[in-house]
Amino acid sequence: MSDISSLVQTQPTGRKKPLQRGARLTPRQVNLALELLVLGAIVTGLVSWSVGDRLSGVLTFAHGVCGITLALLIPAKMRGSVKTGFRRRRLSRWISTLFGVLVLATLALGMLHATGLWFGVGQWSALWTHELFGFATIPFLIWHVVTRPVRPTARDDDRRALLRFGGATAVAATLHVTQRFVAGSVDLAGGDRRSTGSHEIASGDPENMPSVIWLNDSSPRDTDAESWSLTIGGGVVPIDALRSVSRPINAKLDCTGGWWSEQAWDVVPLSSFFDAPIGRSVYVESITGYGRHFPLGELANLYLCVGYGGKPLRRGHGAPVRLVVPGRRGPEWIKWVTSVTVSDRPAWLQPPLPLT
Repeated sequence: MSDISSLVQTQPTGRKKPLQRGARLTPRQVNLALELLVLGAIVTGLVSWSVGDRLSGVLTFAHGVCGITLALLIPAKMRGSVKTGFRRRRLSRWISTLFGVLVLATLALGMLHATGLWFGVGQWSALWTHELFGFATIPFLIWHVVTRPVRPTARDDDRRALLRFGGATAVAATLHVTQRFVAGSVDLAGGDRRSTGSHEIASGDPENMPSVIWLNDSSPRDTDAESWSLTIGGGVVPIDALRSVSRPINAKLDCTGGWWSEQAWDVVPLSSFFDAPIGRSVYVESITGYGRHFPLGELANLYLCVGYGGKPLRRGHGAPVRLVVPGRRGPEWIKWVTSVTVSDRPAWLQPPLPLT
């Protein structure tokens, strides 16, 4: 593989030389490319959480390509503007250094998760820490763009430079595919990830399936089925009544924390409670106040779950009743459901990701 960093030509700090035909990427072009790559990695990572499995796989692939391309251009960045910046000895160089360290740590954690070389410690998984560091880079990226703006000019629109950047992206895409093949060949966990990037955990073994929650949501203390208040369309539905008519379906819960688990969930279709509902969405709410709107047309794909493998749900998994939504990511699988209503509010009129 060719050295991608050789695509960069550093310019002296004195008089600027005119851009010559066939010139390599300049430090300015590298900076612009890196800003776009960091932004692309952040956007693709966040949006992949809020879409279904199929689109999530496409975005996850794009996210990985952004990250690998960024890593390939780091040596060029070090020999270019980083070297120049430290020569100037500005105090702000330490903020830039922290930004760079965060980006490097985020890249390293993402690669460790992708290959399966390290999963983290307890709930602090490699991917969750990768995501946390990724969020931390956002204010630094904004600061960097504001204080060191790299506005595209006509000189940046160089066909040869664009072809070289495209070549770096193509190399990154090849490496992204290759690392998964190699991981599978040497029996690393990264070889059999889903397209979403998640690793399998405890499929068919619900007792060992992780218990996680979204952001600052919290598990209720009292989850007794007999006293649980569940209203569907304004009517009260006992949990025992749900259990008596539940049936098993196999579905994969794909958590944004980087794992997935397939269970035989004991469910009741929500569509069985509504006869020709009038509205624009279905709103499902937890006892914690956490809730999401779903398009009314997806009612047939929403299930109330009361157990798995013939056993009741555990509290950490949403007992006594949770939502199961095959094909959607973990934040949509609402736990501890207390209310299901038909709403006139469209499902798109809510944040793409829950804020609480």
